[in-house]
Amino acid sequence: SNGTCLYNVFISEGDCMRTAAKYTSVDPCYNYTVLDNPWRATNKYASGSNCDQYVTWSGWYRLFINNMSAHIPDTCVAQYSCGTAAPLWIRGGHPTVEDGVVTRDVCGHYNNYCCYFGSFPIKVKACPGNYYVYELVRPTLCNSAYCAGNYIYINSFYTLVLRINHYSSKLSDVGRINRSYIYIYIHTVHAN
Repeated sequence: SNGTCLYNVFISEGDCMRTAAKYTSVDPCYNYTVLDNPWRATNKYASGSNCDQYVTWSGWYRLFINNMSAHIPDTCVAQYSCGTAAPLWIRGGHPTVEDGVVTRDVCGHYNNYCCYFGSFPIKVKACPGNYYVYELVRPTLCNSAYCAGNYIYINSFYTLVLRINHYSSKLSDVGRINRSYIYIYIHTVHAN
C-alpha cells in the first residue's frame, strides 16, 4: 500500500490490517518492540547469569545497545560473552531487504562448540534503513541469551578502503589529508 491504508488512514510503509476499528501496519519493520540491554553486547563478559528462557517473547524485536542499532551476530561468538554462559547467534547469515522474512537457526556457544545444544528457528527480516527485526522465541535452555552487536560488514568496508587507497597515489598532499578525513567518516558511519 506504499504509505497509505484504506479509507485514507495513513500508517507508514507496509501492509495494513484492521484491528479495533483502526488500521495498523503488519510489516514487522514498522511494528516491533525495542530490545535495548547493554549486557547483551558481544563485548560484555560475565558469569553467565542472564537467561532468555524466562522471557515471554511476543512478536518482533529490534535490537539496540545503548540506543545504537544492533544485530544478532551471524558468526559464532565467544562463550560467556553477551552476559550469559551460552551466547546465542544466528546461523545462515542475515537476509537482504529483497529476501523478505526468512527463517534462521539459532545456536548457542558452549563447551567450545558453537552449536553445542543444537539449534532452534527464528524469523528474521532486513528493513529499509539498514536494520533487522527478529521474531524471537524462548531458547531451549538456560543460561543462554540472544547476543547483540554493532559490527561492520568487513568485505564492503575493506573494498571501499582499497578503492580509496588506490586513488590516493593520484592525490596531492592536501588530498591525502582529505582522504584520511573521509576514511574516518566512512568508518564512523558504517560502525553504527
